[in-house]
Amino acid sequence: MARRHHRTIIRREHPIRAWVVRLLLSLAFVAALVGAYYSGHRSGSVRLAPLSDGSEVLYSRIAELETRAELDREALGQLTRDLANSRSIIDELEGELTFYREVMAPEDARRGVVLRAPRFIATADLGRWRYELVVQQGRPTESRHVGELKVRLVGEALGQPVVLDLPDLDDNLAGEPLPLNFRYFQRFEGELNFPPEFVPERVEVDIVLQKPRSDGVVQAHDWRDVLVYTSGSTIQE
Repeated sequence: MARRHHRTIIRREHPIRAWVVRLLLSLAFVAALVGAYYSGHRSGSVRLAPLSDGSEVLYSRIAELETRAELDREALGQLTRDLANSRSIIDELEGELTFYREVMAPEDARRGVVLRAPRFIATADLGRWRYELVVQQGRPTESRHVGELKVRLVGEALGQPVVLDLPDLDDNLAGEPLPLNFRYFQRFEGELNFPPEFVPERVEVDIVLQKPRSDGVVQAHDWRDVLVYTSGSTIQE
């Protein structure tokens, strides 16, 4: 049997060159992977939605509407106050008109003078009152009425009866009497202070005339009947 001879081929390989080739191949493979990753990331990236969704415009509109509503409320409040002031002025003018009508045509025309019911208006200060007194002609006449008006406040203090003259309670009068000198009417207005312990019960008013002839009128009013309270008054008794 014939022998088979194997051929032996001897190749020369440089050890450094083989290592370099393998390194270059590895780097090329890694570079290919990195390139593929970034290429896919760019092609598959999601477009970001805009940060503004229109809410800022809505907030601005809401703020504008709130400002307008506040201005409308202020305007309405001012209009309400103006109407209240106008109503107060109208009421005052109507009261003056009624007053002058009564002066020119008093109910009791048989007397020479007529004493209208006094008015005591409470103020915000406890014990302090505004007063109004009106004396007018009765029978129509061109003569002047000359005389004196006396006003007394009757009550009690610390359980004892007390009589106080109005001129002694009004600092502007300084104890002087109320002089009468009018043709059609005369009005007295002022403020008085009660002593802290004084409790009024009634008001007595006397008219003493010297001209055009001697005459006199005497009236007495319960304190509660002459009180007038306003929105800014402090209730006092």
